[in-house]
Amino acid sequence: MNIASYKPTITRKELESVLDCLINDEFSKSAVRNFESSLSTFIGVKYALATNSITAAYHLAFTSLGVSEGDEVIIPSYFEGSPLNALSLTGGTAVLVDTEEGSLAPSLTQIKEKITSRTKALVIGHLFGIPINSIPFKELSLPIIEDISHVLGASPEGDADIQGTITVASFTPAMMITTGNGGMVLTDNSRMYATMRDFRGARSGAISYDYCMTDFQGALGTSQLAKLQSFIKRRREIARIYSDALKFTSHNPLFRYNDTYVYQSFPILFDAPNSEVEKYWKKNRIEVYHPISDPLHHYLSRDTMEYPNSSRLARKLYSLPIYPTLSKKEIERIAKLLAQFI
Repeated sequence: MNIASYKPTITRKELESVLDCLINDEFSKSAVRNFESSLSTFIGVKYALATNSITAAYHLAFTSLGVSEGDEVIIPSYFEGSPLNALSLTGGTAVLVDTEEGSLAPSLTQIKEKITSRTKALVIGHLFGIPINSIPFKELSLPIIEDISHVLGASPEGDADIQGTITVASFTPAMMITTGNGGMVLTDNSRMYATMRDFRGARSGAISYDYCMTDFQGALGTSQLAKLQSFIKRRREIARIYSDALKFTSHNPLFRYNDTYVYQSFPILFDAPNSEVEKYWKKNRIEVYHPISDPLHHYLSRDTMEYPNSSRLARKLYSLPIYPTLSKKEIERIAKLLAQFI
């Protein structure tokens, strides 16, 4: 039996919370409002709007910042495609920046070099459950859209170090919590919130997008959020076992085990050609994958030579299965095979 690369952790309790929406005929968006309130309180941001996708969350964020044709938004090239897709809906231009060597994000210096008079905003994100220090980016005096999808719950009180003007989060099945699909956009700015709320939809007499989350998803999200810390505890336990197994190999875990990481993924640079890596794990019926297989400069047909670090990570970085429902037997099997892959 294959071990899947990722699985959502949905228990009987989550299913019961969704069923309650049907039993009680609750289609008034109360479950969505509860989820919004719970998450905004958890991370310490005043206003939250749940959406039907992370792309919708980005689109609302860009809209609230007034991004339009001729405006530029700086986005890391080694990143998921949602901000790029959303930006295309506004007419804005993506200015891509390479990842700093030895990191998962661009440096402050790299970003400064990309700023022009047309720069409207900066997108930054924390990848694979490994928080970056986003405080230095505040000195840029640019609106920041901060993606916390991979690091939700990185501290027990929530993400207390959030620096973004606007914060976004994804709830797809591979994220820290899931609503099946969906996203959230959060801000402390009441004007931006009002703009995003009006454009999201569900307001009569106004032109808007159909970006609302369903009550089913809201109920699931609230239940998932209540279990987030237990999910993180389990992910850290698995990551520690994998990290111990790596000590017997020449493979590079990119970052040593750290109790502040939440391990949405377990990123690893194997000391072997891709063909050997994929053959080995496929033979042993374990799904490993590139967490970001296509950096954004590929989508825009930009010169790969301008983004060497992003290109290398996309080509060489893999992730092992790491999710709370992995059994003890499955974890031990993966760790043993990892230690033997030399």
